[in-house]
Amino acid sequence: MKTASLDTVRRQAATLQVAERFFDSVVLFALFELGVFEHLATGAKDLDALHAKIGGDRHTLEAILDAAVALKILTRADARYAASEASIDTLGRPDSPAYLGEWITFLGAIGPSLLGLGRMTRSGERPDGETLARVRTRAMDVHARTHAGELAERVELSTTKTLLDVGCGSGAYSLAIVERHPAIEATLLDLAEPIAEARRFAAERGLEGRVQFVAADALAYVPDRAVDTVLISNLLHMLGEVRSRELVARCVEFVAPGGRIIVQGEYLDDERTSPRWPTLLNLVLRAVTPVGRNHTVAEATTWLRDAGFVDVEHVRFSPWNANSALVARRPR
Repeated sequence: MKTASLDTVRRQAATLQVAERFFDSVVLFALFELGVFEHLATGAKDLDALHAKIGGDRHTLEAILDAAVALKILTRADARYAASEASIDTLGRPDSPAYLGEWITFLGAIGPSLLGLGRMTRSGERPDGETLARVRTRAMDVHARTHAGELAERVELSTTKTLLDVGCGSGAYSLAIVERHPAIEATLLDLAEPIAEARRFAAERGLEGRVQFVAADALAYVPDRAVDTVLISNLLHMLGEVRSRELVARCVEFVAPGGRIIVQGEYLDDERTSPRWPTLLNLVLRAVTPVGRNHTVAEATTWLRDAGFVDVEHVRFSPWNANSALVARRPR
């Protein structure tokens, strides 16, 4: 066999650099699952101290820790391992507002599905949706709690007195809105399991008495009255185009004439290759849902207009928030 040229080695290295990126995630997930960041929150520790707390196979633990140093996830000095303050705050302190534990758990749960994308593309098979849905609900709440305040700040709600949150999930966005706008009466609508979660989160924040909860399918829901504003947040990408159109059309009946609909999402650009996270989200949806597919601003705008909404406006958020919102009005 001929000796590989330097150019061949360079091309191999470039390909392997992409192929081996998953090691960063694998090592981070292992550190989190083992509680390493929580143990390091009280200071740097050597292998003996960490093994005494974590247990299990000492050599495997050492290999994980050393790999984390090589990947610059941890540092090591004088045989003691340490994590950055940012890592400890986001992964080692469950009571921190920056904590990402549920989101890391979700990413770890979808990992096997993403590694099987090639097979799923051919077979069309999908993993157990119920288990992933429970993990996703908790992860989405972390994301929502982090970004909900911006929706409440950036979207004009001064004329809103009644709000219906369709497919509310944990209710984080509506709860942020009623906290910022005490005059708004909010109704949270979703299936029974998410509504139970929403009740719990509302109670934790002392807001249970300020919102109403309805456990029902939005397509079958018949409200007592039309509302000033309907909110759909990070839901349509789970449904696919057909059901998204059905839901948006149904929402026309929920909104009073002159009222508005807010459709928040992590929208793709028209080329469907950026921004980074909405593009990756589209891949995740194909891996873990039967019909989910992320959409562009133009697609969602068309759905709103076809349903009868007018004056569609795109409200952008801060650069570190992948969300933005389409706001439209029901004609009088």
